[in-house]
Amino acid sequence: RAAQTPPAPTKMFGRLPRVAAAASGRVLARQVACRSAASRTLPGKAAATSVTSKFSDLELAGMGPPPNPRPDEEVYSFLTPSFRKTTVDDLADKWDSLGFQIRPLNGHVKYTHSNGSWDMGQFVPAPYILLHINSGALHYGVSCFEGLKAFACKDGMIRMMNPALNAARMQKGAIKLRMPQVPTEMFVRGVREAVEQNAEFVPPYGNNASMYIRPLLFASGPMLGLAPLAEEYTFFVTVLPA
Repeated sequence: RAAQTPPAPTKMFGRLPRVAAAASGRVLARQVACRSAASRTLPGKAAATSVTSKFSDLELAGMGPPPNPRPDEEVYSFLTPSFRKTTVDDLADKWDSLGFQIRPLNGHVKYTHSNGSWDMGQFVPAPYILLHINSGALHYGVSCFEGLKAFACKDGMIRMMNPALNAARMQKGAIKLRMPQVPTEMFVRGVREAVEQNAEFVPPYGNNASMYIRPLLFASGPMLGLAPLAEEYTFFVTVLPA
């Protein structure tokens, strides 16, 4: 209880270097010791004040102090299972025979809805989440997903077809399940960010494959019965070459 190890580091959208890319083992060790995850703000958004103290060599825009629970509250830390991320070399001879299977890539996009609004979004490198055992998605299936594709084109560009239509269909599903709608602009931005952050895994032009994109909206907050509704919802965008 009250463990000092943070969850897997996350980063807000932007173009700052990833902490995991640091060459120094000392810096990575300090990353584990620091309870605040490195993050990056969306373009056009003001960054939060950075943490100072002995972790000053890890300061990145968006870093903040860990939660400060009340005396009667408890805090636990959870580690993810170990996993190996896919590399481009792993797929070099498989672009035409990828199949439809899950492969851990660079990470996924995550937005959280709480207190009546969506946050700015994060790019999360670990393919795991921390979820309440009574979440509405686990107990009542309060969720909906979309599916679309990104293609590498002859001119070197990566293109998708009408993601706004997928956003509109997810909004209809959200209304039926009484979930907060994902705004079209946020949906498209999240899809684009997920593709950009994993762009090296878009199958090259000329191969019989594409990047499959899976946006998912679900009730991540606890629910007992169908009323009251959950107070927290999560929107994910995951991708995989297929």
